[in-house]
Amino acid sequence: MTILRSQIFIISFLIVSILIIIFIISYFECKNYKIKHYRILNNKNDAHLRLIYISDFHNKMYRCNNDKLIKDILSQKSDYIFLGGDLIDFSALGEKLNVIKYENAISFLEKLSKSLAKNDENSNYNLNRIFLSFGNHELRLKDSRNENLNIVYNELIKKIESLGICILDNKTFDLNENYTVSGMSLYKGYYANKFSRHKKHKSIDKEVFNKYYGNLDRNKFNIMLFHKPDYIEDFIDYGFDLVLSGHNHGGLIKFNGGCTLFSPDFDFMPKYNYGLYGFKGSSAIVTSGLGEHMIRIRVNNRPEFVVVDING
Repeated sequence: MTILRSQIFIISFLIVSILIIIFIISYFECKNYKIKHYRILNNKNDAHLRLIYISDFHNKMYRCNNDKLIKDILSQKSDYIFLGGDLIDFSALGEKLNVIKYENAISFLEKLSKSLAKNDENSNYNLNRIFLSFGNHELRLKDSRNENLNIVYNELIKKIESLGICILDNKTFDLNENYTVSGMSLYKGYYANKFSRHKKHKSIDKEVFNKYYGNLDRNKFNIMLFHKPDYIEDFIDYGFDLVLSGHNHGGLIKFNGGCTLFSPDFDFMPKYNYGLYGFKGSSAIVTSGLGEHMIRIRVNNRPEFVVVDING
C-alpha cells in the first residue's frame, strides 16, 4: 500500500511539474512574437512582390501598445499588408453574453494605417496598401441574428473602411498588372467541428468559386486569403497560385520537424497546420498567427507575422 501511494505521488509530481513547465514556456512564447520569412517563385511573370501576412490577431496587445509590433512591420518595407481574419475576439460564449473584444485591434489598425500614410508621403505606393479578409470570428459576428451585434458589426466595418483598408468579402482586387488578391467569406459548415451543430463541408464546390471568381485572370499571379487551411487544395485546384491561411494557431504545441499536436477546432494533428506547402507550381502558407483564443497555449510555437517575397 505504501509503495502504491509512493508511485501515485511520483506520477502526480511529474504531471504537475510538466504542466508548470508548459505554462512557463507558453507564457514566454505568447509574449514574444517572431518574423517569419518565405520566398515563393512566380512562374507567370518576372515582377517581384513583397507582402506581409498577419492572421489571428485576436485583439492582442503586445508591450508598448503594439508600437514595437508596428515598427517591426514597417521595417520590412512591404508592398502590401494582408490581414487574414480573426482580428477581433468573439467566441460562441461571447455571442451569448454580447461580449466582443476589438478595441486593441482597432487601435492597431489605426496606428498601422497612419504610420503607412506618413511613410508613403514621398513614395509611389498605391493608395490601397492594407487588405482584410474575414476569419470565423468576424463571420460569426456578421452572421449573428442579434440586432445589437448587427449594429456592432456595421460600426466595425465602417471604422475599418474609414482607415483606407480594403475588405475582401468574396471579392478580388487587382494589385497591379501582374498580381491579384482575393478573399473568400464562407462560414456555416466550413468552420464546423465535432461539437458544432453544423455538418462540416468536406470541400468547396466549383459553383461557389465560379460565383465569385469566374473571371479569375489565369495569366496573373493570383493570391487567395482564406482563414481556414482545410480547403487549401480546393483553391489550388481552381487556379490560385498562393493561398494564405491561419486559424490553427500553429497547432498550439509544435514538435521538432514541424509536427503539431492539435488545432483550436480539436482536430488531432491536422494536415495543414503550419508552414509552407508546395503544389505543382503553386504554394500555400499557414501561419501560427499573432494572438491566442480560448486555449492560450504555445509550446515551441511562437506567435508571428509572415513576410513573403514573391520572385519572378
